[in-house]
Amino acid sequence: MKKIVVLILVGVCLLAGKLSAAPVPSNTSGCSGFSLSGGECLLSGSSRGASGTNLTSNPDNNGFLINPVGEGYTYVTKFEGSDSIWASQRGVTTITLTESISSMFSQVAIGIKQGSTWAVFLIDTALGSYEFNQNAISNVTFYSSNITETPLPAAVWLFLTGLAGMGWLRKRNKR
Repeated sequence: MKKIVVLILVGVCLLAGKLSAAPVPSNTSGCSGFSLSGGECLLSGSSRGASGTNLTSNPDNNGFLINPVGEGYTYVTKFEGSDSIWASQRGVTTITLTESISSMFSQVAIGIKQGSTWAVFLIDTALGSYEFNQNAISNVTFYSSNITETPLPAAVWLFLTGLAGMGWLRKRNKR
């Protein structure tokens, strides 16, 4: 009986860990030739043409946020040339996260614009620095996920409390 309870407990803990991770949208049909080390392409586009195709701070006119792939994300901040967080050398641009971004979020979406073309990648902030395969970036935009993660320790304590309560009821009913 103890082995079954332990197996159930381990299974629930593993399942809780998988459920707490933020889902990753899977729209990787090309990223306009862009690639980012440690990043997964979410969406790309061009700022030419109709409104709503650029990476603006206005959520009603942001090409990423109005797309179904961008659902669940909010605009955090934008860095432009004068306050850049990147350095370009020999066809590669290194983007280094600021302390405010890396300390506040474990994962963010990062939008990179070069000329009229842009791409948004999902990154894990623990890496701190990323290599982009292009030069001449005009701005970098950060988005956070609105999805609230359930901490694993809280889920484990809740499960254990329920398990103890069921054991107490079973013992009480046997008397």
